Amino acid sequence: MGSYYLNKDTSHNPNGDNEVHVSTCCNMPSVLNRVYLGEFSNGIQAVQQAKAIGYYRADGCANCCPEAHRR
Repeated sequence: MGSYYLNKDTSHNPNGDNEVHVSTCCNMPSVLNRVYLGEFSNGIQAVQQAKAIGYYRADGCANCCPEAHRR
């Protein structure tokens, strides 16, 4: 299980996606730019949660959530 966060800032992402990160990711957004999603077994579940709360363009970080990253 890991703690997952969503990056509210989409300006760095050319697709305008909100990236989902596990708490240990080196690309974690600042405290001001993140939303706690919860504890999940994998990035796919975390991205599903992000979409369920209204972040429809959520996508997994390529580094820490490759299983949930759209290619």
